[in-house]
Amino acid sequence: MTSKNKKLTILFAAGCLCILILAGMTGMMANDIFGNHDKIADGVKINGVDVGGLTKAEAEKKIFDYKEKLENRQVIINIDDAQEVEAEAKLLGFSCEIKDTVDKAYELGKSGSIFSGLQKISEEDKTKLKLSVEVDEDILKEYIQENCKKFDVKAKNSKLKLKNGTFQATKSRDGRAIQVEDTVAVIAHDLKKKLDVEPLKISAVVQVKKAKYTKEQVAKCKDLLGKYSTSYATSTAARANNVKVAAGYINGTVVYPGKTFSVIKTIKERTEENGYQSAPEYSSGKVVEGIGGGVCQVSTTLYNAVINAELEVVERSPHSMVVAYVDVSRDAAISGDYKDFKFKNNTDVPIYIAGAADGGVLSFRIYGEETRAANRTIRFKSEILETIQPGEAKITEDSTKPESYRSVTQSAHVGYRARLWKIVYIDGKRTEKIQLNSSVYDAEPEYITVGKQAKATEKPNSTDKPKTTKKPKESTKPKKTQKPTSTSKPAETASPTAASKPKATQKPKKGR
Repeated sequence: MTSKNKKLTILFAAGCLCILILAGMTGMMANDIFGNHDKIADGVKINGVDVGGLTKAEAEKKIFDYKEKLENRQVIINIDDAQEVEAEAKLLGFSCEIKDTVDKAYELGKSGSIFSGLQKISEEDKTKLKLSVEVDEDILKEYIQENCKKFDVKAKNSKLKLKNGTFQATKSRDGRAIQVEDTVAVIAHDLKKKLDVEPLKISAVVQVKKAKYTKEQVAKCKDLLGKYSTSYATSTAARANNVKVAAGYINGTVVYPGKTFSVIKTIKERTEENGYQSAPEYSSGKVVEGIGGGVCQVSTTLYNAVINAELEVVERSPHSMVVAYVDVSRDAAISGDYKDFKFKNNTDVPIYIAGAADGGVLSFRIYGEETRAANRTIRFKSEILETIQPGEAKITEDSTKPESYRSVTQSAHVGYRARLWKIVYIDGKRTEKIQLNSSVYDAEPEYITVGKQAKATEKPNSTDKPKTTKKPKESTKPKKTQKPTSTSKPAETASPTAASKPKATQKPKKGR
């Protein structure tokens, strides 16, 4: 072999060796990049679950197990410190889909050239694969309404009771209400974002409603603010009954701050079913019988207790005529649904009304928190601006009564224009004079019924024939007798003397 041929042989052998070395290196690089061709590249994760180095089947099983754990994991919904609801995530509408996520993981690094493959499998690519998760909010909402709303609690105000002469305030309680829509949003968000298989704790969105009247606030009602009494001792039994019934409905009423009290609403409809009887009352300037007659004395007595307590009077009306149990402008009439006595609790503490009707005396006492200065006193003064006389009596003739009959069916009522003043004193010195109301009372004359029965006259019996009288004999000339005394005419009945104008009575007949 020539020297030239030897050189060629050596070069050929060297080339083959290089090719073998290069092929080995390439195989090693490919194995480093792809590993085994039927496995997922190292470091690849799905939802943080490492599937690197697993076959496709192994990865699918591992991710499926993970999916099952997500759907069955416990979700604890906290209502408050003492109440919570626990359920599996799938019962809250949570679902998880594997879809083609494992396929994508498997394909990573298996396409393109060796060098392009190296560039594709970055750390971001290895960890960005996520499962598809969904929350059916309709299912979640229904679950919350059925299982969480039952823990809603209504706010409970403290109540005031008078027991054995001592006021007692009951416990108050704050209210709680699950906000369904907001709670759905919070739970759905956490189910989608927090994909750990450990139990998931979520707080429901709760709205707390504070008790409007706490025990501490209600317990401040303990002071006597105002009182007033009137007498119904001369009332009929039916009227006395009506006074007692109406006072009983009012007794024990609590008026909370800012609330308005109505006599008409409180004493119920004036019917026999509610305990009322027929008794005298005012109607269109006359005294008539009506179911519930006398209840105006209840509203009037309460009115005076209220102004003594210096609470805010919302509505008050005078009677059509004056009443006997209070001075003018100190009354408060109720009638139908158009005349009512109302007052508002304009203090920060509940007002308690204690009422009683016993032994012919009607009284009301109003309790609350006394905030008025001890050196401050008040009194009230009725002022008559005009007196209106009732005029001549009105006479009604009754043909069923004899002429000697005479009955006063309604006494005269003097009319007035008047007003009521409140006078304030500090240390005994007058500092204010405030007009509380103005009133107009109608004047009504005396009503008298007199008899006008017609006299009975005899009629001849038409069936009897008149007897034939004998012709009188001619008489002898009569002796001269004394001149007969002429029969005097019957004295004319004297015309009734016009009654003098009735004087203004200080205490007219009782009204309603």
